[in-house]
Amino acid sequence: MRTRWKNAPSRPLVAGVAILALGLVAVPARASHRVKQTLSATDTDQDARGRAQLVLQTDEDGKFDVIAKKLDPDHTFDVIVNGVKVGTLTTTGGGSGRARFRTSPRSNDDQLLGFDPRGATVVVRNATGEDVLTGTVPDDTDPNEVACCLTGDHGGETEVECEDRTADECAAEGGTVAASASCIPNPCPGAPPPAEEVICCIPDQGADDTGVECEDRTSDECAAQGGMVVTATSCDPNPCAPTAPAPEIVCCVPHQGNPEEGLECETLTAQRCTDRGGTQSTATSCNPDPCQP
Repeated sequence: MRTRWKNAPSRPLVAGVAILALGLVAVPARASHRVKQTLSATDTDQDARGRAQLVLQTDEDGKFDVIAKKLDPDHTFDVIVNGVKVGTLTTTGGGSGRARFRTSPRSNDDQLLGFDPRGATVVVRNATGEDVLTGTVPDDTDPNEVACCLTGDHGGETEVECEDRTADECAAEGGTVAASASCIPNPCPGAPPPAEEVICCIPDQGADDTGVECEDRTSDECAAQGGMVVTATSCDPNPCAPTAPAPEIVCCVPHQGNPEEGLECETLTAQRCTDRGGTQSTATSCNPDPCQP
């Protein structure tokens, strides 16, 4: 929650509250909030390690990190949130990488945090369409709270900010309940946007075969439609569409527990089948088992 100033010329001094010469009182801001989640390796790269972490300084201001280790070195991976490609992660020669997203990017290394990852599935996918890390970020939001748009005077300037409030608290403070349930991206009309128009990724709403529709929207319009704001300048090519998942085949692979037991049938990507020393079957299913003599 951002520190908010209110006229209070007659209030007594309270510990931890600074009274300025102009008679303004600063309400203490909410402490930063963290949400962490370990990302699990898939069969594609069982040595991979990763984690995702969201840090909120206020309800509308924060950063989100996706950190990976033991991936293929010098490779670029898609970072996918609930089916939407929100950015990329590039590894070093040692196979480590970090994708950092901020609501207000500070450098060229920062990507735009135009989505709320809480409760979302995060996937790191390689260039061949194979998921290497996956996990669901815990949703610790209060179901009784809404995104409340509040107008305040900050240093002589009128600002619109978004804060989590109950509907009653929002109304009592003269606020307006936003159409979006989250303050990320800021859903309040008139709030300072990352750009006048942004690229908005909207999942599963009459989209093409990518499953994600790309549209030019303002930040508040994007939030109202349940979209995610991404770092891009155009919808052509579609920046919201992740690398298509690699197709799976029926593969006969040596038994992992005991190779002497012969072959077992699994559905794998072609690359994974090769890596496991398997052979592609002409069958379309493992039932009945086509790998048994």
